[in-house]
Amino acid sequence: MFTDSASLAAGLNMEHRSLVSLLKTHSEIKSFSDIKKIKRRVWKKEIDVYLLSELQASLLIALMNNSPEVINFKIKLVEEFYRMRQIISTKASNEKNLEWLSIRTETKTMRRECTDIIQRFISYAKDQGSKSAEKYYMNFSRMELTGLFILEQKYPNARDVMSIRQLRLTEMADEAIAISIQDSMSKNIPYKECFQIAKEKVCALAKIFPRSPLPIALENNA
Repeated sequence: MFTDSASLAAGLNMEHRSLVSLLKTHSEIKSFSDIKKIKRRVWKKEIDVYLLSELQASLLIALMNNSPEVINFKIKLVEEFYRMRQIISTKASNEKNLEWLSIRTETKTMRRECTDIIQRFISYAKDQGSKSAEKYYMNFSRMELTGLFILEQKYPNARDVMSIRQLRLTEMADEAIAISIQDSMSKNIPYKECFQIAKEKVCALAKIFPRSPLPIALENNA
């Protein structure tokens, strides 16, 4: 698990170059492992940033004066690394669970069908004059996730950390969205209303199945 110098600097409300200077001053930080440098775009400018492991980031902050701002960020850093470990642990556990793997494969079929229909909807929206129709794939995905689940943070792929019950719920939501979009397009309903109608279907599911957190405790995966 890694963070980077630019993210640390932003969290600590300090200049990136000042943090890099502190990083270079304390050579003992490199004793845990080599520090890799990568290019990253920050505020529309490409700069060199340094990748830091959990130990390296923790040591760097420990070497700073304990101002209220630093202490507050230390707490946030610990919480963030804890969440990252939880996500990795949940994903690894799921990948060893044959039942989960089977359900995950099954639900991908409905997801692909839903994605195909969303692609058709994007063309439908463009034909009606939408200038940002391509964003609807992301909009539908976000609407589904936020409507059905309590999100602790952003996930590379939220479905990789879902329980079997949560996967089944997303499968139902995918089908509800697909059916709703097809029905709305067949009636030539304006594209913005199509989205709202599909959203109402997801909200109806949320009333039946209360929102649950991601990731959830491993013992509740069954």
